[in-house]
Formats: sequence, structure tokens, C-alpha cells
Amino acid sequence: MSLIKRIPIDKVELGMYVSDQTPGMAENGLRTQGYIRRFETVDKLRATGLKELYIDVHRGIDSAFTLPTATHAIGEPRVKLGKERERAEKVYDEAKGLVTELMNNVKLGKAIDIGPVESLADDINNSVLNNPNALLCLASIREKDQYLLEHSINVGILMGILSQYLGYEQELVHQMVTGALLHDIGKIRVPYNILNKPGKLSPEEWTEMKRHVVYGQEVLLQSEGINEVALSICGMHHERLDGSGYPMGLKDYEINNYGRLAAIVDVYDAITASRVYHKGKPPAEAMGFLQEICGFHLDTDLVRHFIRCMSVYPVGTLVELDNGKLGVVISIKSENPDSPIVRCFYNARHRHHEKPADIDLSSKLIETKIIATENPEDYDFNINDFL
Repeated sequence: MSLIKRIPIDKVELGMYVSDQTPGMAENGLRTQGYIRRFETVDKLRATGLKELYIDVHRGIDSAFTLPTATHAIGEPRVKLGKERERAEKVYDEAKGLVTELMNNVKLGKAIDIGPVESLADDINNSVLNNPNALLCLASIREKDQYLLEHSINVGILMGILSQYLGYEQELVHQMVTGALLHDIGKIRVPYNILNKPGKLSPEEWTEMKRHVVYGQEVLLQSEGINEVALSICGMHHERLDGSGYPMGLKDYEINNYGRLAAIVDVYDAITASRVYHKGKPPAEAMGFLQEICGFHLDTDLVRHFIRCMSVYPVGTLVELDNGKLGVVISIKSENPDSPIVRCFYNARHRHHEKPADIDLSSKLIETKIIATENPEDYDFNINDFL
């Protein structure tokens, strides 16, 4: 049995097993496969100029810096949206109850019972495998006074979708979703007046806010069954490639892939949410922002994967069609990123609402196309009403 992943050449370690799928090995006069047992071998590999190796993580050791060799596009869902939506609503409601209970327990100084969190991670992953659009619709529905609760759940959902798209094995996807659900648990220890302050934080308040990462790690370390993946996600989701993040100020080569992925989904969900001091960006605009901070804050390749995974028009995007109709994206397909399923409800030419109707723009029978994205606030729409 084998599972091939790729790893940057400067992250290669003793005990890894080089796969014969690595491009350029034979051309450089090297054995095409085998264990790395000596530091001299590592030096020789780095001297070839190869940027990465393909390693078999079932025959040798794995690393937090590996990525699968191929992505898994979100194809035709296994379950229709309407049917999976019913299941997803139950999962989301249960998630709200569980996360609320976790937060209350942390307030009381109790450790986390990891069992129910792992069960929730399984439920999220199963729903994503059935039809990721069901949970994406729910994640797009916001309530300003429940930001921390919804953010924790949404980051878990986004991590599940992205990690499955990247091709990670299911056990690792499970660990990453578990960590994502708990990534902000330390905010419970930050004073309420700082956490929900409508204005700019003072330097002292900002220092306290940043401590939520350390608080979170303390909580996780006190809890039995917490794995290294979850600790990485909690500890690194605010680190940035240029060293400007917190709490450690880690730089590019020090931030593993779990931390890099967590940073992307955390930023995306945070900037699309409206809070007392911040108006959420529309999904398409948020994608543009992610691209702007690539390279110095976020990992460029992983952001590109996230955008492909979430589509040109993410679920929840208000779009205008060439027939003058406005609608919200309710379902995406990786193989047709510019042709989602849109729930139309407004005629922009005649300026009146219409009975909602779903249009699959990828259908060969439909010639209608998206011509623009719109901001719901310009029309005084509540997108939640149509999701």
C-alpha cells in the first residue's frame, strides 16, 4: 500500500521513503526510490536543484509540510442539495449546541471532552462528501451576535471542504476539521468588552486579544486526546509568512501546512462576516482580498487551490445574469467554476421581486450567463432569506 505526497526539498527528513514518481531523479543520477537513511543523502538531494520530492508516507515517515500530489475536484454531489440540506441543518444545529457547551466549560476552567468534537468532525466530513453546498449555504447565513460560535463551525466546514479537495487522506481530514472547530477556543478567556468592542482596540487591549491563541493552546494541552494537527491549527492560524503574525512571529519556513490552511479559511470566514465593528465583504470580493495578501501573509499556491475549490462565485454570492435577473449562488461545481446553480429572485430591469427559481447555468439547455457580482447592501437584500 502506498500514499504519495510531495514535500519541499528543504523539509526532507531522515526516515522518509522517496517514491519513484519524483520527477528528475533518474536524470540527476540518483536512485529513483528508497529510504533516506543518511544526512549525506539529504545533502545530495538538495544539491540536485530539485524543488520537491514525492514521498511514500505509508513506507516512510510523513510530515506536516507534505501535500497530496493531486487535488480532488468537487464533482457531481452524491446527494441532491435539498435532501442533504435537511441533514446539514441537523449537523449545524448540533454543532451550535456542542460549541456553546464547550465554550461554557472552558469559561468554568474545565478541559475539553474531545469525543463529541471528533464525532461532529465526522458528521461535517460526511456531509461534505455527500454535497458540500449544503453546509456552505448554512455557513453563509450569519447572525451578528453569534460570530464566535458560527465562526468556529464555519472554519471547520471550510477546512473540511478544502482539505478534501486537496486530496488528504480521510483520517488527516478528520484531524484537521477537529482542530479547525477548536482553533478559536481561547477567545472565551478574553474579556467580553475587548472581544466585542465596536471601536479600535488600544495597544493593551490588542495585546490581550492576541493572547487568545496562547489561551487556546493551554486549553487543548489540558485536554486528553488532542493531536498535534489540532495544536498546530490553534497555534498557527494567526502566523503570517513574512513574520508579522502572532503569537510567535513565525516565518515562511516555520509555518506548517496545517497552520497555512487554517490561516486561509480563518481569514476568509472572518472577512465575510458582519460584526459590530466590521461589515462583511461579499464572497467574491473576499477572494480578491485573499489574493492581495498572498506571498507575504498567505501561501499563494494554497490560496489558489482554495479559490478553485470554492469556485469563481462562492456559495452566497449575489450575481447578475445577462437576462437582467439577480440571484444568489446556492451550489458550485469545480468542473464548471463559472456556471453555478443560481437561485434567482429579483428582476433588476423592472426592479421587482419574483418567485425564487433555481437555474443551473452549467446545463446545456441554459444559455444564460453571469455578467457581474453585486453587493446585497446596494439592493437592501437579506441573502439569508434565499439561502
